[in-house]
Amino acid sequence: MAEHNEVRIEKNTTVLPSWLSWQAILLVVASVFFVRNMLLPLVSDDIPYAFIWDGADRGNLLDGVGERVRITSFYDIVVSQWSHYFTWGGRILGIGLTQFFAWQGKLPFNILNTVVFVALIVLMFRLGTGEILKHMNRTYMIWLIIAVWFLLPDPFLTVLWMCGSCVYLWMALLECLFLLPYCLKYWHSDFWENPPGWSVPVMAVSGLAAGWSVETGAAAVAFITFFALIYFWRQGQLERWMVVGFVFLCVGTLMLTQAPGEMHRLELQREFEYNPALPPEKYWTSLMFLINFDECFWPVMKCWLPLLVPVAFYICRLPSGQRLNKATMFQGVFFSAALVVMVIMMFVPMASARAGFFPTVCVAIISLTALRELMSVLECFAKKHIALCRGVFCLVTAIWLVMVGILLHVEWNVYEQWNHRIDYINAHANQELVVVHQIDVPPIADDLEDWFNRCFTWNTEILAWGADLEPRMEGSHNIMYAQYYGWKKVITDGEDRRQP
Repeated sequence: MAEHNEVRIEKNTTVLPSWLSWQAILLVVASVFFVRNMLLPLVSDDIPYAFIWDGADRGNLLDGVGERVRITSFYDIVVSQWSHYFTWGGRILGIGLTQFFAWQGKLPFNILNTVVFVALIVLMFRLGTGEILKHMNRTYMIWLIIAVWFLLPDPFLTVLWMCGSCVYLWMALLECLFLLPYCLKYWHSDFWENPPGWSVPVMAVSGLAAGWSVETGAAAVAFITFFALIYFWRQGQLERWMVVGFVFLCVGTLMLTQAPGEMHRLELQREFEYNPALPPEKYWTSLMFLINFDECFWPVMKCWLPLLVPVAFYICRLPSGQRLNKATMFQGVFFSAALVVMVIMMFVPMASARAGFFPTVCVAIISLTALRELMSVLECFAKKHIALCRGVFCLVTAIWLVMVGILLHVEWNVYEQWNHRIDYINAHANQELVVVHQIDVPPIADDLEDWFNRCFTWNTEILAWGADLEPRMEGSHNIMYAQYYGWKKVITDGEDRRQP
């Protein structure tokens, strides 16, 4: 029934012009996304990861870092990740990708990151609806664009910044790819009715990659898959590929979370990292929980509220005796996985909103499930209120265009400052020490943060806490920046902008 509704709403309503297809909407958004990638230079951890990780000398990210060797081959990445795994953390895939692109250059990343961004949108649709791409329509696409543009936590740092995107966006794609066969089997019992011979090895590799991705995503996927196995077992549909996928998912998760470098990193951060807001002696105190709620839990929860509106509307429309059905069970498991992960993050020192990236993807997916079930209702509403629907679409489009204009203005401004800085340092490369002006964002960038409490683009806080150079000679980003470009010493003028 949902399939027929999706087709009818596209054929019978005239809310939007026929030339404005979902493909056209996606193409416009992807083009803007690519331009924003092009305007973002290598910054912050991108540059230290261009060098082989030296775990014997406290790695590449702490103050006072010494001479490092540039990555020039795949072998260097393997050596680097071996050291990283045993002295810093287990995110082999995400950080390995960062090191690869830091070696190869930003342009390949810009292109592939746009492809991954589009692929994640398509996968979210398939997971949430179980439908093939033929049944995508403009309603789904507009809702997906709203979700990924406005509602992902820290989108600037999780889908645009190279290191952050490799760790969050790219790993979310791996996690969704792993979940895809389980979800398709759930929505369509005849999916892989006779599983192909390659299903077991493919799910083993996919499970290992999804587990060895990023901690919050791996935990959510493990939660979802565990309940999927119980469901399929009770339905008499449990297959070998399902069990193998889950086993290798658990193996990958253990390899990620039990990396020897995890505890070593915590010790180094406690001793050397500057964090006046939460000193180590305040871990697991009321102060830590208040900070985590304010900086991680609540910012993510606010993003969920719009996504949960269609879910709540769909459930409320169901008769009380029919509220436990296939769609609501799917929604319940995905939402529980997302919520459990966010509750766990309350107990993690220095948790950031970025940790809620994949949990928010899960909530967006169940929002699409609700839209699929409500499609016939939306069709009837659109027929009766065409003018209103056009007005809402125009309003959303206007907001998006204004936002895009602001973002491109800010990012072009910072991009120019970055290039002028490089030209200035090159002109003074013979000096022992070059002092450059700090990067300043247009005032509207900080106003945007105040209005939305969201990280849409550059702001002073991002620049102060790691993205820009510092006035301190011992700052790791200063040292690695100079090594990357072959200069001697570079610092910024002014005072340290980091505030507790």
